[in-house]
Amino acid sequence: MGSTISFLEFFSGKEFAVPLWEVVLLVLLNSGCLLLGRHKLGLIISYLFVFYWGFIFNRGVFTDLFGNMTWGLYLYAISGLGMVIIAVFGLFVKARQ
Repeated sequence: MGSTISFLEFFSGKEFAVPLWEVVLLVLLNSGCLLLGRHKLGLIISYLFVFYWGFIFNRGVFTDLFGNMTWGLYLYAISGLGMVIIAVFGLFVKARQ
């Protein structure tokens, strides 16, 4: 029960302010992908932006959680890289019809 409460406290009361130029860049890149019919590429771009924002805006939380141990940063980066590799692999797989 205590872990659920701390999990909920992590997401409550947070402010999330993304720079406008990053939001505009995301919208332009995703609009271009949609216009060109590259839906999977648009999803990868969205994932990369969210992954980047998740790290930048929670950097203090990660530092408090892991302290000076660098394994937490490596774990975050490796999991994100793994997801990108899986997504890029999915770009090249044709759907069966």
